[in-house]
Amino acid sequence: LDVLTPALSGPGPVDVENDTFTVHNPLDIGPVAPLPVLIAALGPVMLRIAGEQADGTILWMADERAIADHVTPRITEAAAAAGRPAPRIVAGLPVCLCRPSEVDAARERANRILAEAETSPNYQRLLDRGGATSIGDICVAGDEEAIAAGLRRYAEAGATDLSVRLLPIGDTLDDLRASKRRTREMIAALAKDLR
Repeated sequence: LDVLTPALSGPGPVDVENDTFTVHNPLDIGPVAPLPVLIAALGPVMLRIAGEQADGTILWMADERAIADHVTPRITEAAAAAGRPAPRIVAGLPVCLCRPSEVDAARERANRILAEAETSPNYQRLLDRGGATSIGDICVAGDEEAIAAGLRRYAEAGATDLSVRLLPIGDTLDDLRASKRRTREMIAALAKDLR
């Protein structure tokens, strides 16, 4: 962050010398528009760093309770103490538009194809901070109303942005493609309505 932040803040040179980096870049270039820096901060130390030095965090495997009780207070307190604006909290979620009778199938599919992250100690600690035991528990699945309600719960917990992982269900490739398309179109319509 000591190097990245000045490089993205330009125009201007980057001159950084610390215990890890020696960077003297005389190029006087910078982004055309402000470019936010978001880091994957999950634990207390990284959330403090994200609040103090970055524009926010990007999460995966965090349910509403983990965001409300662990992420939001730590990162916003650190940002406030550093005199920075309220940070962005990007919640990464699998989402599946389906009939209520298919919600269990969606959760099972999430556990089958996305569960590799659960073996990470960092993600496991984040799961433990919330009420979820698996990625299937975090999956927002159901009809349009259920998905809208699930996304509202994340917003109420402190998520400022959502990073949606489309989770299709079905028995055939055509079923999976149609499911993914329906979910994408519903999310796009919902995002448009929120603007």
